[in-house]
Formats: sequence, structure tokens, C-alpha cells
Amino acid sequence: MHELFYCSMATREMVEADILDLLKVSRDKNARLEVTGLLVYQKRTKEFLQVLEGEKEVIFDLLKTIKADDRHTSLHLIYDKEIPERGFKSWSMAFANMESIDKSKLEGTSDFLEKGYTHELAKANPTWAAQIMQTFQDGLPAE
Repeated sequence: MHELFYCSMATREMVEADILDLLKVSRDKNARLEVTGLLVYQKRTKEFLQVLEGEKEVIFDLLKTIKADDRHTSLHLIYDKEIPERGFKSWSMAFANMESIDKSKLEGTSDFLEKGYTHELAKANPTWAAQIMQTFQDGLPAE
């Protein structure tokens, strides 16, 4: 089992209908490909963070498709690694809005969330980005 984590910038502000459409298409495709994960969007800064889990070749093929999507740009792969098991077992694509995060659970990340530099800071300090995704994962409903 493999996991990758990337960040990117939306090319325009994503409204609710855009996000719902993106999630519907992603969830359908991911279910067929046996891919799980989490997508986070920060409206204020137009940034995406996404974790994808699945067979390595499958998620990297999916990443190629994602890179070609004109709804975002500046995609940066933060990490990819082998994992012992899925962290998002029941989620073909969980979704969270960055503004909904409980900042009290994140140590030392005030600049990361308050100043709107999440894309740049995710590249500079991937552990912060991973900590944010873990916080979202911990807040998901039980399977």
C-alpha cells in the first residue's frame, strides 16, 4: 500500500458547486480504482492539500491526471511512501474545509494557518502539512 501527499493552488476561487462536482467525480473514480484519501481546500488562499492511498502505480497514474486538471496549478508533491495500512479506509475521498480545523490541536502552526502561506510552508516544512492532515483524519466520523 502506498500513500502520496501533495499541495496545489486553485486557478480560481472554488465555490460550493465546484467542490461538490470535484468530489462526485473523484469519489466515483477513486472507488473504481480502489483509491482512498482526503482532500482539503482553503478558500481564503485557494489552496488544496490531498492525500491519496492505494497501489503505487495507480495513485501515480491518478496524480498525472490531477496534474493535467486546469482547476489548479503549482502542484507540489510533499511526500510519497509505503504505508502498512490505509488511514482513510472507508473514504473514496474524504473532504474538509481548512477553515474548519481545530487549531488548538496543532502545535507551532499559527503562521501556517493564519498568514495564508500554506502552499509555501507545506513545501518548506512537510511535517506541518502532515500534522494538519492527521488532525483532519482524527476528526472524521468512525467507520
